[in-house]
Parts: sequence; C-alpha cells; structure tokens
Amino acid sequence: MALPLAAAMGGQLRAMAQGGGATPVEPDPSIEGTIEVGMVGNSQMVALQELVAEGVFNEVYPNITVNLTVLPENEIRTTIARDVATQSGQFDAFTVGPFEVPLWAANGWLMDVGDDVTGDAAYDLDDIFESVRAGLTYEDGLYALPFYGESAMMFYRTDVFEAAGLEMPERPTWDDIAGFAAELHDPDNGLYGLALRGLPGWGQMGAPLTTVINAFGGRWYDEEWNAALNEEDSATAIRFYIETLQDYGPPGPEQNGFTECQTLFNQGQIAQWYDATSAAELLSSPDENPEFSEQVGYAYGPSQVLPGGNWLWSWNFAMSASTEAADATLAFMKWATSRTYQQTIVEFDGGWGRAPTGARASTYEDPAYLEFAGNFAEIVQTSIDEATPNEPTEDPVPYTGGQFVRIPEFTQLGDDVTQQLASALVGDQSVDEAIEAVNELANQTAVDGGYQS
Repeated sequence: MALPLAAAMGGQLRAMAQGGGATPVEPDPSIEGTIEVGMVGNSQMVALQELVAEGVFNEVYPNITVNLTVLPENEIRTTIARDVATQSGQFDAFTVGPFEVPLWAANGWLMDVGDDVTGDAAYDLDDIFESVRAGLTYEDGLYALPFYGESAMMFYRTDVFEAAGLEMPERPTWDDIAGFAAELHDPDNGLYGLALRGLPGWGQMGAPLTTVINAFGGRWYDEEWNAALNEEDSATAIRFYIETLQDYGPPGPEQNGFTECQTLFNQGQIAQWYDATSAAELLSSPDENPEFSEQVGYAYGPSQVLPGGNWLWSWNFAMSASTEAADATLAFMKWATSRTYQQTIVEFDGGWGRAPTGARASTYEDPAYLEFAGNFAEIVQTSIDEATPNEPTEDPVPYTGGQFVRIPEFTQLGDDVTQQLASALVGDQSVDEAIEAVNELANQTAVDGGYQS
C-alpha cells in the first residue's frame, strides 16, 4: 500500500478532481449521522474501505460515521437481500447490481435518488454511461448510483502464447479458446489452459455461464416461458463450459469464483481467463500483479453466434427505503461514486489498479488513465457499448438481462442450477443428467411463478 493518506496527500485531500482540474471541496459539517453500509468484498470495495478507515470521507463530512460490512459476494448478496426484503434496517446503503435494482424499486424497497443528483454539476450524472444508468432506473426514477461498471473479455498470457507460436484474435470464438487451452494446458508444470468460474451461485458461475449460453445461440427460456436449457444450442454451451473446464481448468474449479480465478492468474497458473472487464486494471497493475502484469493480453469476449454474450453489470450503491439517515447515506453514496473518489483512490494507491472504472465516459477521456490502460480501454468501452441486455439472445425471449434472467425467482433458480452443474463438474453426475435436471428446475420455476400460461 502507499504511504498513509495524510502523509501521501496532505492538504489535497479535499480536492475535487474533475478531469484534471481541482476545485476545493469545503467540509460540510451540517450533515450528521451514523450509517451502516454493506458491500461486496471485491478489490475496488476493499480500497474504498481503506479510504474510509483513513478518514478521507470525514475530511469532507466530519459528522458522519460510516460503518462498513464487507463480505464475499455470495454471502453479502444473501445478507443484503434478506435485510432489504424484510426492511429490517440493518443497512442504510448497500451494493447491488442491475438485476436487483428495478425489482426492488418496484417493491418499494429502495429510495429514489434521481432528483438529488440530476443537475448537480459536481456529480455530473450525464457523465455516467447511458447503458449503466438504464439498469438502475425504474419507471422515471433512479434508484442507485454506479460505483463501477463492466462487460466481459478474455485475458491471456502473452509470453505463453508467444512461446507456443499462438496468436489470440481480437475477437476470438469459443472454438479458438478451447483450441488454445488444449495446446497450452501443462499441469505438470503448473500451467492450466483456461480458468472459468465454477463456484456455485447465480452471480458466480451463473454469470459467465449465461453469457456462454447466449454466445452459443442458447437461452434459458423460449418465448412461452418453456425452459430451454436442454435445447441444442443451450445444451451445447453447457457441455462446452463444463467439459472444457474439466479438461483444461485448474484443480478444484468448483471452488473458484472471480477472486480465486484472479489470484490463480496473478500467480502464473492460468494461460487464459474469461471474466469481467473490471479485472483488467487488477491484472495490469504492478501492485496487484507484480510478476505478470507486463505479460497480460486482452481480447473481446468470445462468441460462436452472439458477440460477447451480452455481459453488462455494474456494482452500485442503493439506499434502503427504511433508512432513518437519508441525508448522510446520500452524501456517502455520492462521494463514493464521484469522479472525486476515483481520482482520490488513484492518488492513494499510486495507480489505477483498484480504481472504479467502466461507469463514466470521462474515465476513457483521461490521458493518465489511457496511458495506463491503453491495451484494454477500447475493448472495455466498446464491450459495454455493444451489450444489449434488453435483447440478450439471438432468438426472442420473454426476459431481459445479459448474464441473468431478470425475474425475482432467478436468485434461487440460478443458485440451484449452478449447484447441479457444479456436481457435474466434479463428476458426481453426468453432464447430460445435470442438463436435464437444471432444465426441470427452470421449468418448475416458470410454472410456480405463473410465467407459463
């Protein structure tokens, strides 16, 4: 880590970085309160946790106390969902994605914050990508503010490819990736051909798996809400995902989520990894990836039929409708999702490795960022722009969502489906048996939810 913040930044702590200009931000002692914030434990959130602990937020809001709860993704999802559904008031603010926001807003569980940021020149709502904002709206309201956004891409070891005489296409197919994995897989020397998330969970294995299904031309449901996971294209994608991971993945793939795959890649054990574009900064930062940051290559998310598989996600801060500290909560949310915060974490870390990106257009116009991210910035921005989560598949479907199906039941369905597929991944049942089992789960969910006529 860099020097303690007070020493490293001194009197610049209250500077508002706006595209290179600095406008002083005077402390605002008028807002008071104690707030509880629940966050997913990704690297970017851990960085925010460190800044709060260093007192950076209190440089501007000295009378607001922020208590942070930071947990692994599956655990925090469950904790937040339970709190929000019961309106028990454990959290005033929490990290959510575009899956939850419209559903929870419709239930009256979230506070509309649109009026508080619209027209605020310092916050600059128009700077946020329209595709990201769209996932945080319900009817005419804005119910969350984006911390960072992402699509999906391929990461690979350029030194390993060069040694094998291979060249990664800018836009590979999944057949390309499988072929490279077969050539590069060398477990005797601690190198595995491909990493994919195998950890059960609708937001763990379920996210990349769904984009692979989309990329193969498959879908979760047909237009009549009949389960379609055993249709030819969907089943082919599921077999590909599991069997390729069995053949060329690292040991214990059922234990690997985003963070575990990133760690394996940074340790030099992975030749290729398909996952969220938000990993790009983490892999290319010498602080985060000291040994291999100079040997990371980048390509668009693979496709067979549908480019990129339609991954579009953002981690956002939303406010509970039951909060009794709305002003203090909003102050924290705006601070954490501002351009000011992004520049502050860059100063604190001495680089862009843990800065939240993928949400604001100004990031991709910042010369300092482009100097750091020149190898992948265009891929990330284009992938976000090209995603069409409202039309996520090649064939028509009755749902929206790129790497998820936006119905309330999907959190349980996605968890159950990935549990079944993880059991096939470790050999407890055949892949075909698992496909039939998950198709039945999907069909029963549609029946129980009243989606089928």
